[in-house]
Amino acid sequence: MMDAPASSSPADGGAVESAQWCVSRVEFEDYLFCKAFDVISGDGSYKRYVFHCAENEDPWAVRIHASVSRVTGVVREVHALVERVRGMSMSPLSRVCTEVVTSMHAPVRIVGGLSACCLTDTQSKGCVDVSRATKTDSPVTVHSKFHYFVLMLYYVHRLEHVVRSMTKSWLAAQSESDLSLADLTARFVAQRELVERMHLAFVRGHAHVTASLQHFLCHEAAYRG
Repeated sequence: MMDAPASSSPADGGAVESAQWCVSRVEFEDYLFCKAFDVISGDGSYKRYVFHCAENEDPWAVRIHASVSRVTGVVREVHALVERVRGMSMSPLSRVCTEVVTSMHAPVRIVGGLSACCLTDTQSKGCVDVSRATKTDSPVTVHSKFHYFVLMLYYVHRLEHVVRSMTKSWLAAQSESDLSLADLTARFVAQRELVERMHLAFVRGHAHVTASLQHFLCHEAAYRG
């Protein structure tokens, strides 16, 4: 189940219809913009502003608050699945999950030459190093067919970190020094295509990661039972 999905797989979005999305595009967009604007404001003032307006029952703020809660809840469901897997300390998948979700950076480094896959214990070329950057012991690598799984595990599990890091990088790339907060937020919102791609990646990745982890947990429960 952790293999990269085929193009027709729901986990890859080939058969994922909007009715099956874990979060809607509007909910994801609200979440992303809320987290991004909080970074752009620099002092957390946007979050406080949204909270204040939501308390005053301003419709736009109530919607954003509900969207953030919805996306956060979906992410926490994945957190709960991951923690169940990590609790099985003798499982290779437990080790992989720990490395991925505690890393500051996405698992994108391809290892040259032959490496042993942590999950299958087989040697192959082009394995992916999922080790944390701070590790000093032997690296943890997985076969390239699991690359989509570990990438989406990182993205879905660490969504807020990804959004905030992306926004900081985007801010650093803005060359004009005299842009107002309104200018910056308007420019960020204009990235509609990026937001759409991030939403699709999230719902597809969430489907794949959830199905993979649930399959593993069910298999382990049947084996131990």
